[in-house]
Amino acid sequence: MGARRLALLFGAAAGLIWAQPAFNINSRYTVESVDIAGSSKTQISRGLRADIEGLVGQKLSQEALDKLARRMRAELHARLVSPKVAKGTQPEQVVVLFEVKGNAGNRKFDGSLPKAIYHSRQGWSGVLNAKFSSGDSRFNLGLADDGDAMVERFAGVQAGYENRHVGTDHVRLGFQFASYHTQWSRQTLAELVAEPDVPGIYRTRQDFAPTVTLVVIEPLTITVGTSFQRFQQQFPAAHTEAANAVTTTLRFARRLEDSEGNNHDLEAGYSLHAATRSLDSDYVYARHTVEAEYGYRRHHQGVEVKFIAGRIAGRPPLFERFVLGNARTLRGWDMHELVPVGGTRMAYGSLGYDYRGFQVFYDTGAIWSEGESGDQKHSLGVGFGSRDGFFLALAFPIRSGRAEPMFMTGIAF
Repeated sequence: MGARRLALLFGAAAGLIWAQPAFNINSRYTVESVDIAGSSKTQISRGLRADIEGLVGQKLSQEALDKLARRMRAELHARLVSPKVAKGTQPEQVVVLFEVKGNAGNRKFDGSLPKAIYHSRQGWSGVLNAKFSSGDSRFNLGLADDGDAMVERFAGVQAGYENRHVGTDHVRLGFQFASYHTQWSRQTLAELVAEPDVPGIYRTRQDFAPTVTLVVIEPLTITVGTSFQRFQQQFPAAHTEAANAVTTTLRFARRLEDSEGNNHDLEAGYSLHAATRSLDSDYVYARHTVEAEYGYRRHHQGVEVKFIAGRIAGRPPLFERFVLGNARTLRGWDMHELVPVGGTRMAYGSLGYDYRGFQVFYDTGAIWSEGESGDQKHSLGVGFGSRDGFFLALAFPIRSGRAEPMFMTGIAF
C-alpha cells in the first residue's frame, strides 16, 4: 500500500474524531481527492468509476456520497460501503474515502446466505446463493426452502443472469429461472374444501422471468418484464396450467442528511403483475402492490414507519395471493391462522423505535378477499436488529383470551 493510501486511511480515521460541531460538512468544502479502501477502482463499472473521480474539484455533497456508496455496494455485492470524510492538505478542502466491507467484488466467485429465518410457527426458511461475476455480467445459482413468504412452502433451485451495463449504466438486462416443489399446511388444505372458488394446490411450479431495468433519474428505477409460470394442479386430475403476466416495478430510495447530522431514509415502490390471455395464460388477474418506508435516525436512536397495501382484481393462483403474519409482517400472528389461503386485499402498517439496536414495535393489518370485510389485527413486540441483517424478535398478538407469543430470528437482507 503506497504512502498516499496510508495517508488517506489515517486521515479518514482521524476524521471520525475530528467531525465535531466545529466542522459542518456542507457545500463550502471542496473535494481534494477520492480513494477506495477494501476494493479497487478497476472492480467497478466505468460509469461509476467516472462519477467517483468526478467528485474531485467539486463541492462536497453528502447526498452524492450516499448515492455513490449505494451503487458501489450493489456492484461489488459488498456488505457495507461507508463514505468517510477528513481534512485535506489545504484549507476548505477534504479527502473522501469509500470504505468497503464484506467485498465480494474482490473475487469472481461468491457464496452468500441472503435469507435464513426461524419462525416458531413456520419453522426454518432459507435461501443459499452462489454468484459468479465477469465484467458487467453476473450469474447466480441458488437453493431455496421457504415457508415464510407465501401460502405455500416452496423448495427448489433458482438461477439468474444480469448484465449491469447494456450500452450504458442506466440500462440493465436480467433473466431469472426457478423450479420448486411445494408443500401445504393442513389449515390451507381444510380451507380450500370450504372455498371451492379459490384455485387449488399444485405439486410443482416453474417460473421464467426476463426483465429490463432502467435507471430513470437516480434514485428512481423502473423494471419491466414478463413472468411465465407453469404449475401442476392436482385436482380434480393432475394437469398443467400457466399464469403468464406482464410485470412492472417502480422503486425510489433516497437518504437525506440535515444540518445537524440526522438521517432521513425514504423508500417507496409500486409493482404490477398483469396476467392476460394474450400471453396464453390460464388465469386473468391484475395484482397491485404499494410499499412505503420512512426511517429517521438521530445519533443512537431511530424511528421507522412502514406501510404496505395490495389489491388483486380477477382470480389469481395461490402463489399470487397476499399473506400477513410472518417474520416481516403482522409479527405475533400466524398466517395460516389468519387466512390459510391468503387474500386478494391487504393493508399493513408498522411503527418501530430502536436504541443502539434494541427495538420495540407495533404492527397492525388486515387481509381479506373481495366481498368480505377485513378484520384488523394488532401486535406488539420487542427485539434486536443489526446493520448486517441479523434480527431477533418476540411478538405478541393483541386479542382477548390467551395470547401465545411468536419468536423469530435470523438474517434477512
